[in-house]
Amino acid sequence: MVEVTIEVTARNGFQGRNSARLAITASQFESEIRLTSDAWVANAKDVMEVMRLSARVGTRVRIQAAGPDEAAALVTIAALLRDWALPEPL
Repeated sequence: MVEVTIEVTARNGFQGRNSARLAITASQFESEIRLTSDAWVANAKDVMEVMRLSARVGTRVRIQAAGPDEAAALVTIAALLRDWALPEPL
């Protein structure tokens, strides 16, 4: 398992469209990916759970990934939360 805690800097945080983008991207990985913000824990592959986090700009989110492609999953999800360009596939 790998994990990192980051601050959300994506414009508009993770409401609606951004939550869907994150869930769709996370679903492309075999690894289990969890997001934790305050007391909330979300499966990153479930758009409703991601939306429930209400991760706005400045929110600290812990990303945990476990599985065969965990490193790539962690880097990709962190990039989305920070609104960086997505890395090239590994």
